[in-house]
Amino acid sequence: MRTTLRRIGNSRGIIIPSALIEQLHLENEVELILQEGALLLKPSTPLRQGWFEGYDPSKDVEPLADMKDLGSEQEDWEWEW
Repeated sequence: MRTTLRRIGNSRGIIIPSALIEQLHLENEVELILQEGALLLKPSTPLRQGWFEGYDPSKDVEPLADMKDLGSEQEDWEWEW
């Protein structure tokens, strides 16, 4: 598909056909990436999306309980009170 650059103030832009917008599931924000001499356009995903999916805080009673104390590391430290 070919299109032309259009002047938008001091910049240039293109019109993206609605069929492509639907296929790419584009919303208001997109990511533009310059890759190997080509411009890549992809949907923007919110930062940290999905980080807490399936997280149950009631199961996180003692978050550090599974950590193991390595005695060898304790020897190198000097604790001052």
